[in-house]
Amino acid sequence: MMRVAVVGGGVCGLAAAHELLAASGGDGVRVTLYEEEDRLGGRASTVAVDDGAGRVHLDLGFLIFNQVTYSHMMEWLEGLGVEMERSDMSFSVSTQSDGGSRGSEWGNGNGISSLLAQKANILKTSFWRMVREILKFKNDALTYLEFHEHNPDVDCNETLGQFIQSHGYSLFFQEAYLIPVCAGLWPSSFQGVLSLSAFFVISFFRNHDLLQLFRYPQLPTVKVLLQSVVDKVKGELESMGCRIKTSCRVKSVSSFDGAGHRVLENDGSEETYDSVILGVHAPNALKVLGAEATHYELKILGACQYVQRDIYLHCDQNLMPRNSSAWSAWNFLGTTSRVFSVTYWLNHIQVDSLASRTGFV
Repeated sequence: MMRVAVVGGGVCGLAAAHELLAASGGDGVRVTLYEEEDRLGGRASTVAVDDGAGRVHLDLGFLIFNQVTYSHMMEWLEGLGVEMERSDMSFSVSTQSDGGSRGSEWGNGNGISSLLAQKANILKTSFWRMVREILKFKNDALTYLEFHEHNPDVDCNETLGQFIQSHGYSLFFQEAYLIPVCAGLWPSSFQGVLSLSAFFVISFFRNHDLLQLFRYPQLPTVKVLLQSVVDKVKGELESMGCRIKTSCRVKSVSSFDGAGHRVLENDGSEETYDSVILGVHAPNALKVLGAEATHYELKILGACQYVQRDIYLHCDQNLMPRNSSAWSAWNFLGTTSRVFSVTYWLNHIQVDSLASRTGFV
């Protein structure tokens, strides 16, 4: 019987172990799943809080999905019988000086009332130019993608900053729309956003329906709590004979007699397997592989960079737009020194979650 180790009990590791066992019918393969934490699920995190009316559970990870970039995961969840529902992904931007005075504020959650949440915008020519440029950006972006998709031999080396400059977009468009949206999506500085690949960013915008000003995307989210999905998968894995080892950190994976692999745990114990699947982040994978990482593994995994962000569950409305009509599912708050935060309005995303209290992440 083939013995397979899956390192990492997040969603990737769970899916890999589940699909492997399901494909084999539970026969012919024995799977061991290793997880460093004391719980499975990784980013699929559910917490319990008291909202004033009682105890409720909130999902903090994997708030929304997308059929294009999450196609395999969506298919897997559907195969598990997990119900999905549409979730609001409207957006707002609030910028202010370091002294606290408001710069510009607008949103797209409630049409014109959100767009003009800050009444002073009505008389700002720079604001109305930005609105026109958002519409222009959609046309320019689709034309750009169409060109590269019909000319695959042409390099896609242009940065977002170069794309913006070549198409003549205003500084206000960059600071009050494009950079906030990108900074909210990826853990990057303002300047770092402009260094991103134009093709990558524009493709992401198209795939996530972010090129519209008012028709914000309605993306799928899990109708039930993610923890219940993790528990369901865990139960199915165990019923198919999977051995699950939590609070068990894998120190290294190395070749064994040229035909198998040795998995060394942090406490010094080890086991051998025919195959090993690494369901962990790229830097962790390289750390586990150590000196045995191949040239291509070093090149590919080493190119993946991560930036740490702190996540807080809170009810502080100071991190939301000052004008409540601009409140959206996803809210960017930045300053002229380019320090920023992104706040998700859970009541808007997880509609049935909080009954009597406003919750943010």
